[in-house]
Amino acid sequence: MKIKKSELYFYELLRDFLHKYLIIQRKFTEATVKNYTDSLDQYRQYLRSQKDIAFDIVGFYCFTKEMVYDFCIWLRDSESKSINTINLRLSAIKSFLRYCSEEDATLSELYLKVRSVRRFKGKTDPKLEYLRPEQLESIFSWPDTATRNGRRNQYFMIHAYETGGRIEELVNMRLEDIIRNGASVQIRLHGKGNKTRYNPLPVEVLPHLDAYLNEFHPGRNNQDYLFYTIHNGQHTRMAPRTVNSFLASYAKELHKIDPSFPEGLHCHVFRHSIGMAMFKAGIPLPYIKDFLGHSSIDSTSIYAHADNETMAAALRSVDQEALPIKDSDGNVVSYPEKKWKGKEEYLLHFCGLD
Repeated sequence: MKIKKSELYFYELLRDFLHKYLIIQRKFTEATVKNYTDSLDQYRQYLRSQKDIAFDIVGFYCFTKEMVYDFCIWLRDSESKSINTINLRLSAIKSFLRYCSEEDATLSELYLKVRSVRRFKGKTDPKLEYLRPEQLESIFSWPDTATRNGRRNQYFMIHAYETGGRIEELVNMRLEDIIRNGASVQIRLHGKGNKTRYNPLPVEVLPHLDAYLNEFHPGRNNQDYLFYTIHNGQHTRMAPRTVNSFLASYAKELHKIDPSFPEGLHCHVFRHSIGMAMFKAGIPLPYIKDFLGHSSIDSTSIYAHADNETMAAALRSVDQEALPIKDSDGNVVSYPEKKWKGKEEYLLHFCGLD
């Protein structure tokens, strides 16, 4: 007997995909689930604004190969989205339809057709978002430390930078993840793929840590979240959106005073900032990889892309090498040997071709 499907069938599958499949079965992080949710919600907005299809009449007929492809073109040409963003949205739609086809074989043909939409190719922006030392100093000193939330937010930013933690790692951290060994402290971070790493906390940060713990954790319950919000008198896990909300607010205020400060700020920028600081300090990429918990050195190599400041310094050093040597009367007596002359390896490295 053929089972009659509910009028809410599409919405039920969408709900189960976002709130059961991704979270319970796949055990994706909150940030990853948000990416899927944002992608499907943007497609919903596209259907409303460009196709005049309200959400209450959306169904699988809206997920044809042609409509999904048109959505990607709209993102590229009308919304000026990056290639990475377009492919992220496309991947989320494909994943949703794959899940639906596994739940209902009659949807397999729809999924297979959309799956044939190829990933977009093109130039991506390799620029890395990070804060310079003076910008870090500004943001660390910006919270109103006369308030409890201001003191909490200030230490959160310091902790995020010094540990290089992802936002999910930070908000999931408990007091038991602070490991003391004499005068030294290590921070245990539970990363992607259920991997654990231990990063040392610099000694100059310890007074800030102790001050935070004394105020926010006087009882020292090891199972308590390091960073928390209070609901009904209970300490609950701080939501990532709470973090990004106060960061965005601080950045907006600082940008008004100093237009060079990025107007938008999210937690991952602190992670990029410590990674870039380590790279500029000469720390080898494999060490940075382990510190940040990257699964591949390819993810870490983005810090090797020279930023404008580093590039300018390199050019100044080359120009200095080319200056002639003069005597006390200002007469040229010799020209220094060029480091690059006859050395192909040096030129390849300088141009980034090695």
